[in-house]
Amino acid sequence: MKDKNKPTEPKPYTRYRSSRLRSRFGRPVRLEQPPPEQPPPRGAAGPVQTAPPRRRRSWWKRIGVALLLLLILMLAAGGIFYWRLDRAVRASNQRVPTEARQALDTPAGGMLSSPVNILFIGSDQRPGEPARADTLLMMRVDGRNKTISQLSIPRDTLADIPGYGEGKINSAYAYGGPALQIESVEQLTGLPVNHYVELDFDGFPGIVDSLGGVDIDVPKTIDSQYPAGAQWTQVHFDAGPQHMDGERALVYVRVRYSDDDFQRMGRQQQFMQALQQKLTSPVNLLKMPVVGPAIIDNMTTDMSTNDLIRLAWSKYRTPDGNGRNFTLVGYGQYIGGVSYVVLDEEANRDVIRRFLGG
Repeated sequence: MKDKNKPTEPKPYTRYRSSRLRSRFGRPVRLEQPPPEQPPPRGAAGPVQTAPPRRRRSWWKRIGVALLLLLILMLAAGGIFYWRLDRAVRASNQRVPTEARQALDTPAGGMLSSPVNILFIGSDQRPGEPARADTLLMMRVDGRNKTISQLSIPRDTLADIPGYGEGKINSAYAYGGPALQIESVEQLTGLPVNHYVELDFDGFPGIVDSLGGVDIDVPKTIDSQYPAGAQWTQVHFDAGPQHMDGERALVYVRVRYSDDDFQRMGRQQQFMQALQQKLTSPVNLLKMPVVGPAIIDNMTTDMSTNDLIRLAWSKYRTPDGNGRNFTLVGYGQYIGGVSYVVLDEEANRDVIRRFLGG
């Protein structure tokens, strides 16, 4: 019988439930429990969760890829547009006669840094008649001062045609094409011609229609006769704002039997301003990759693709109030049974000075 009062002797070993809890040397392994989490002090912020925002990063990555693809598409579209436009411009340049290119004066600088004079020639050829210049307009583009000036030259102006003597200024085209027309205008005005643009009236309606027509405020009612091939037809324009398609606009700028040639030139300047506004409108700028080459196909010009882009940019950045219109001053007179416009030299010195920005 065991004595309860007898002290217990220490056992030479310790019994464990599992041998996995013994150390390598047979000593017991103490399992230390992690200390219990202490709640944060009152008023202190809890632990900050720093899980990576995978969803947000994924969206930014998708947006970046989309923008990159959009940029690539825009560059590709721009390259294709430039290539198509450049091909049309090169074809237009090839139509320029060598004599006309030699008659031009080299500009002093670039179109955006120095003034440039551009002669616009509206040519026409009726059946059985030689081609002639129906419209003569000088445009001065000053990119530095952001101004665009237009100078109309009456087609019946009495002028000295080099090699042919005195005659109407537009007859120079019939005698020697654009080269002689350029020389005659330079001699008449004293202004150098740096570039020229020739527009055949046969292609005029197509250009206007490709831009969606033009909006013109007709100053007064027009009732007149207009040649339609070998026949004549009656034309009528009500006074006030009107939207015109290509055929209608062509009649508007050419009809002249209801008034004099000076009012006709006013209509031409009015049309040029309306056309420039159409060319630089946001809608047509977006359509330019399609309609741009078609417009150039109906023109003959010595200007390069980059020159035309600079011209469009100059027009876009020129305030509306900086567009100025001038017309050479003269009076009608019959000489040898032929009607001419005889210029007032003294008055035109002032006109040229103001046209140059003086």
